[in-house]
Amino acid sequence: MYEGKMTQWRSEFRPMPIAPQLVLQGPLADLLEWQAMAQGAYSANTLRAQKADGAIFQAYCESVGEPFLPANPHTVRAFIAAQVKAGKKPATIQRYVATISRVHTAAHLHNPCSSEAVRLGLKKMGRETSARQDQAHPLNWKDIKDFIDSAGDGLRADRERAMLCVAYETLARRGELVALELRDIDFHPNGTGQALIRRGKTDAIGQGRVAYLSRTTVRWLKVWLEHAGVEEGAVFRRLIGRAQVGGPLNSGSVSLIFKRVAQWIGMPARYVAAISGHSTRVGATQDLAALDIDLAAITQAGGWKSPRMPLQYAEKINVGRSGMARAAEKTGRD
Repeated sequence: MYEGKMTQWRSEFRPMPIAPQLVLQGPLADLLEWQAMAQGAYSANTLRAQKADGAIFQAYCESVGEPFLPANPHTVRAFIAAQVKAGKKPATIQRYVATISRVHTAAHLHNPCSSEAVRLGLKKMGRETSARQDQAHPLNWKDIKDFIDSAGDGLRADRERAMLCVAYETLARRGELVALELRDIDFHPNGTGQALIRRGKTDAIGQGRVAYLSRTTVRWLKVWLEHAGVEEGAVFRRLIGRAQVGGPLNSGSVSLIFKRVAQWIGMPARYVAAISGHSTRVGATQDLAALDIDLAAITQAGGWKSPRMPLQYAEKINVGRSGMARAAEKTGRD
């Protein structure tokens, strides 16, 4: 039976302790004021990432004996080179530079990232590295069905079945999945349902989108809700031991749950390692592409603003239907 296997931005540039009577002035005061105003303007994950990115840059500056606020353009360029050497992905390094830029702007300081030295450093990075990002290994419907059929009884199995089905059919990101509340779910008389994704990564103003839930998903979702005693609030909850239901599930737990599911159904270890909170999103996109669902419908279903990501997720499916693949079939090379 399946029961599972189971520093910030240096505290705003880590200023020295300040006597209560001392009033902050200058760049540090401007930065702290901006950070206070930014609460609510950016998602909590974005603000956490900015603090973490800033701490990385600060640690680098301290290690080479250079100031970090304000930073010298050549220090930023050297930082870029050091991150390339450390094997960081171009997208990650670009995010670091964006954070450095934003912090200097917030502190009303000259932005070193607008300099030619930094621009050329990023261009050099682009020629030395590959911009291709690793993709999460998919959890397709076949994988989910394997789990549904083999997981047995128990609260944990109930939750995982419901989570997988909802994540797959809504193409929800992990933050969207754990943010679902019972008020966001509508069950229809015909056995189907729908889920309101109130806010997503590309939906900062909270326009939201509505996703379809099949009879299979509704059935497993109702099983979880009944057995867990969820009558309001967060749909997906933490489990304490085998029988106690806790508070809302943390978004960081989603990838761990999906990895555990992948292990249960016997995925090879290298695939399990590549499972993430995006795996159902990738798997659903690939399944839709394989069924010849049009790109516009896939893009809408996943809440994307452009077809770039669904095309990337489905490229392994689409390559088998490319012009060269069709030509090979017509000319007998298959």
